Amino acid sequence: MATLLNTVTKHMTLLRSHHIFGRHSGSSHTVLDNLESSRLHASIYWNGSHWLIQDSSSNGTFVNGKALTTQVKTRLKIGDSIQFGAMNACSWVFYDDQPPKSLLLSLIDGVDPIELEGVVLLPDEISPDLTLYQTSDGQWVAENNNGVMQLTSGSKITTDEKSWVFIDAETADKTQQADHINNQELAPVSLEFSVSRDEEHVSMVFTINRIQIDLGERTHHYLMLFLARKRIRDCEQGIEDSEQGWIDKDLLCQQTGLDEKYINLQIYRFRQQITQANPVAVHLLQIIERRRGQIRFALKSVVINGGSDLPNHQ
Repeated sequence: MATLLNTVTKHMTLLRSHHIFGRHSGSSHTVLDNLESSRLHASIYWNGSHWLIQDSSSNGTFVNGKALTTQVKTRLKIGDSIQFGAMNACSWVFYDDQPPKSLLLSLIDGVDPIELEGVVLLPDEISPDLTLYQTSDGQWVAENNNGVMQLTSGSKITTDEKSWVFIDAETADKTQQADHINNQELAPVSLEFSVSRDEEHVSMVFTINRIQIDLGERTHHYLMLFLARKRIRDCEQGIEDSEQGWIDKDLLCQQTGLDEKYINLQIYRFRQQITQANPVAVHLLQIIERRRGQIRFALKSVVINGGSDLPNHQ
């Protein structure tokens, strides 16, 4: 992410997609303490291609010693020196010009922010309580055993030990990215399992619009197989689509012999594998659905080759 370096404190400031500098703590993302600065002094924002700075102050904003024209947007380049309010004010150096990313800001001082990309487990992979990922329309969501919550800038996320605030990148190319993803989402999706007779080996191959995504053989594929079989059995029994495949998490733990945290970790690894195999196929992350106390495999077009002759029983 883009950063500014305060040359006095040596502190690095991560830039939001629209970052406000000023003396007013309630409206500014970075609070300025010099008397020459205005309540809402200047903004730096991402236009989809470049970082721009715009002055809105009384005493001016200076880039490389030159005063900006008020309300006129100026492109920033790496190494630019910025001063707010006066030429002798603290200098900030434009240190990194990477595009903004959605992130989690810790509510504990001194803890580094978490840049969000792919699938993220909180607080960590050892004891996963929450899973964060993007839906097919670019919306970040937080998922736990009670269901899924949509995240907006300012949403508070809490686990047993830690708390964060979600910041949405809100990039200008988000709509374009979502359109590209939605084109894939509209394409037909099917899944083929290949299972050894002892069910120790399970491989998965997705087909999207006749393009194959081969996930190979992984330990976590057995959980996907178990859930897919539940969906298939419910379909064969004539259960309506909206209720097919749902299984109580306690029953799932009992039947698979896995505890709840390990199941969460298996689902995370499955989603992570998808994003690594095909980063734009994020709609496949929603194949696993949750509601309070229950989970299901949502894809209906599934073929299972091989496996035990003994059916799974609820």
